[in-house]
Amino acid sequence: MKRLVCGVMILVSLLLTGCGFHMRGEVDEKLLPSQLKAIHVVGDDRSDIYRMVTARLRHYGVQLVDDNDEVPTLNLGNINVSNSAASLDNRSQVVEYVMLFNTDYSITLPHQPLQKFSARFSRVFLNKSAQALASSREQAQLRHEMEIQTADLILIQLSRVIL
Repeated sequence: MKRLVCGVMILVSLLLTGCGFHMRGEVDEKLLPSQLKAIHVVGDDRSDIYRMVTARLRHYGVQLVDDNDEVPTLNLGNINVSNSAASLDNRSQVVEYVMLFNTDYSITLPHQPLQKFSARFSRVFLNKSAQALASSREQAQLRHEMEIQTADLILIQLSRVIL
């Protein structure tokens, strides 16, 4: 029985790798177009999202260069985070909030029009008024997770940019 299960698992893995299947969200060096091997990044260099994107670009072998007309430019926009009430209890006290995370970014390729993208995420979190410190830490952690998700999304979008 163990041999049968092992044989089926090997067969499935061979079929998946043979057909070119890749896990969603993975970015490989080969997936970034050759025109993006050198790029200029514009944004707030003190922000976490800027640091995450530039670190990921370096990791995938992209050279970060100064502004040049012959090099693509990635423009990272501002991040907007807002909280709104999601649900109320019977005393009209907020029980849950929805954190909305929005950012816009664009890529300009030499001799081609600007390509705009946006990243929008939302997360629900509980309002724990008795545990205000824990609630603020949860909000900070959610924001950090959404920044990581945005940096990953930016690289995925760069791998699919129209050249």
